[in-house]
Amino acid sequence: MSDSEQTMSPGEARLRADLAGEAFMVGLQAEKWRNPLLEWPVLRIHVAVGDREFVRMRLLVDGYPSRAPGGQLWDDSSNSPQPVGKWPTGGTAGKVFRPDWSPPNQNAPYLPCDRAGLSTHPDWAHAIPDRAWNAARTIDFYLDEIYGELTDARLPTERAA
Repeated sequence: MSDSEQTMSPGEARLRADLAGEAFMVGLQAEKWRNPLLEWPVLRIHVAVGDREFVRMRLLVDGYPSRAPGGQLWDDSSNSPQPVGKWPTGGTAGKVFRPDWSPPNQNAPYLPCDRAGLSTHPDWAHAIPDRAWNAARTIDFYLDEIYGELTDARLPTERAA
């Protein structure tokens, strides 16, 4: 056993196994998500928006799987949260990435699978169990929830100054 395997937390080991699992790979092959980069306890990954675009998400995964991932839209170029003006729009994206709720909650998606959503709405775990995070869930469940909300969305177009 290598030193890194000996010092790996159970949560990190479980996440690494889930990232190598069939359900996650099916999502990769279907281009629902791509380019996963795990630097424990942070997972960065692109999630599909609409037909041909992708948005980067940064997921805090400490405590996985007991604790829900904590996601936010991320700008790799500035290594900071994505500005609101660059968030996906259309479809249900505005109900999930809400300018009135998400910024004070680490730009989190307003969903019962996200740790910020569950911490601000603890009743969601019982009221919406089919969409809420629990310790039996895997990372592909979380990503599928995000993907489903962004399927009919689009990214804002860049305008020349």
